[in-house]
Amino acid sequence: MRRFGRVFLIVLGFLCLAGCGKGAGAAGQRSEKGYGFAEVMIIAGTEKNRYEAIFSDQIWAVPAGADGSDFASYLKDQIRQFMDELRLISRMAKDRGIELSAEERSAMAGAAQAYYERLSEADREYMELTLEDVQGLYEDYCLAEKAVEELTGGLALEVSDSEAQVADLLLAQTPDRQTADRLVADASQEGADFESCAMALGMTVTEKKLGKGEDAALDAAAFSLADGQLGPVVETDGVFTVLYCETAYDAEATDARKEAIFEERKKRAFDEIYEEYRDGVVLTYADSLWERVDLSAQGWAENADFFEIYQESAGRL
Repeated sequence: MRRFGRVFLIVLGFLCLAGCGKGAGAAGQRSEKGYGFAEVMIIAGTEKNRYEAIFSDQIWAVPAGADGSDFASYLKDQIRQFMDELRLISRMAKDRGIELSAEERSAMAGAAQAYYERLSEADREYMELTLEDVQGLYEDYCLAEKAVEELTGGLALEVSDSEAQVADLLLAQTPDRQTADRLVADASQEGADFESCAMALGMTVTEKKLGKGEDAALDAAAFSLADGQLGPVVETDGVFTVLYCETAYDAEATDARKEAIFEERKKRAFDEIYEEYRDGVVLTYADSLWERVDLSAQGWAENADFFEIYQESAGRL
């Protein structure tokens, strides 16, 4: 499923199983109101329209849950988890004194106006929506993103080029040690081509982008090689692998892996900060609010994508 947005990506993998706001509060928890029908319908409409554009409106009856529930029920649960997390993170930000700047508030007001103007009057009535509802949700979303950045910004999360390094390798494997040794000997000859030598011995060559630390068996051999260098034979569970290094440092792949490792560290760091706050709050919703959200019903807000408009507005900050 597409990410709902950057905050959703950061927190959901760690936090969605906590079941925020789905039951009575435990001792010591304080009660907070969750979002209203209008705010929920903004996110629900964006996700409904996107899925129907790809799969048609037949998607809603497709079985999706382990319990046999349909896709409409599955996605509605995902939306509720997102709304829970967004509400709690934005509240935590306010409790910690994190606020939007005047420039950020102005950008969110612009985003709200853009979203609101893309709705028909029938949409607004169906969603029970006001401009203030839209602006409040955009401000919470912006504040939640800002909280993630500010609360993790001072932590030592940086990733070095060395630890994120990715090498481009050619691998030839065989269950026979003598064949592997023969390949090393043949491919070591001046002007020899690794793939041709491997094929002549009946070995299949595969390409592999290997990140440092991803394969303990190959790591030492792979990351001691320079461009165009042949590696030693590596044995793993009776399989003999011969490595040839095409590129010792794939800059583009390394940059992408560096970003992925950084985001993973940010997830973990933010979870440690957020977990205690989350466990102290239980969210409550108006009676029957979620029962009223019907993803298989008539379309609404078909020309207004909450996240696209946010990105357009936030990108100008």
